[in-house]
Amino acid sequence: MKIKARKMPAKRAWRKLVKKQQRHRRRQKQARQREKDEAIEEKARESDPEYQAYLKQQVELEQFQRLASERLRQHEEEAWLRREALAQHQFQIDAAKRAQQEAEVDRLRAQQAEALAAQQEEQRKRREESKRLADAAAAEFEAMLHRMHEYMEDTEERSPPAELRRVVETHPEERLCEFYTRTNCCRYGHSCTFNHRRPMLAKILLIRHFYTHPLLQVDATHKEYAGADEHLELTQHDLRADYDEFFKDATGELEKFGKIVNFRTVCNTLPHLRGHVFVEYAHERFALRAFINLQGRYYAARRLNVEFSNLKAWRGAVCGLSLTRKCPKGYSCGYLHLFRNPNNLFNSSLEPYGTPGSARSVSRTPKSKQISWHDNETQSRNWRWSESPELELKNCKSSSSSSNERETRTRQEHSRKRHRVHSSRESGPHKSRSRSASDSRRDYSRSRTPTRRRLK
Repeated sequence: MKIKARKMPAKRAWRKLVKKQQRHRRRQKQARQREKDEAIEEKARESDPEYQAYLKQQVELEQFQRLASERLRQHEEEAWLRREALAQHQFQIDAAKRAQQEAEVDRLRAQQAEALAAQQEEQRKRREESKRLADAAAAEFEAMLHRMHEYMEDTEERSPPAELRRVVETHPEERLCEFYTRTNCCRYGHSCTFNHRRPMLAKILLIRHFYTHPLLQVDATHKEYAGADEHLELTQHDLRADYDEFFKDATGELEKFGKIVNFRTVCNTLPHLRGHVFVEYAHERFALRAFINLQGRYYAARRLNVEFSNLKAWRGAVCGLSLTRKCPKGYSCGYLHLFRNPNNLFNSSLEPYGTPGSARSVSRTPKSKQISWHDNETQSRNWRWSESPELELKNCKSSSSSSNERETRTRQEHSRKRHRVHSSRESGPHKSRSRSASDSRRDYSRSRTPTRRRLK
């Protein structure tokens, strides 16, 4: 069994190989037979006229197709040449346009380069001109400082030099700004279209925004903190105490430069008036010394902005109703509202305006007393500032009763004089004396009755 198992695979392989060779021989034989049959058929077709005609037709068809393809290729080539010619023409047109655009760009670049060169030349000339003007201004400023020092050190009480008597104007061709002329303050500042005149030397110094306090910063409060209660924490007493401390601090330093006549601080809350301080010296030399020494100085971490003021009269700058505390606009008024200095120091009475016809016009009516800070505070109180409105009512009643008494006295005097003259003409001295006494009593009783009615 083992020997047969070993011989079986070799026999199967041999038989498989034999069958493969047999199949190969059969295929070769079939191929040779097929080739012979095809050769016989080919000879037969060649001898057949129909096949010859078919072959000829196929040759003509191939030639026609070849000619058609050549014509199509030629037509396509001609179309391509036309397209190429059009493309070349368009390319030339585009090239001309590009050349024209490049020439235009070159021209613009050259023009811009020329403009830039001209602008640079103009800027250079402008810088040279500004430098020349700055040098001239610096030289003029140095000369002016030298004249200022000479004027300050002069002990002969001479008049100021002409260089210091000049007035700087913002718009000389325009008319004067009324508010700036009256108060030296304008809400439009440097952008105002009217003319602002600033002197180079004066007795009055203006230090802008010198005094600061939270109660004066009404319009400067940020909208985030607009609803805060900071005004409940600070009162007018705090403002008064803070101003008294500021007054002592400021006047102690400003008195070093000369005698002070007026020291007036603005308590308006408007941004262009808030915290301004007017300092009037007895002499222009003192004001000039203070102006020079205060340049570049700081107070409360703020640099001082010092300039000369051209106020002609305090009556035109100060709100008249503010002295009696009856201004309807309050601290938002466009005219100056002033703090009252401690012990009324450095505060002269307000002088009235002088007119050309005031010397000629003589009036016999008694003149009212000028309003000043020297007036008693109780006389100017009204119901808004007093503790109760009854005080104002009592003052009105007392003033009305005093005026009524004066009227009754004048009427009594006139009636007595009239009856004395009439009695002296008609009767003797006894009758005139008795009648005058009775008439005087009657007149006195008549004059008393309307007074009681008015008081009711």
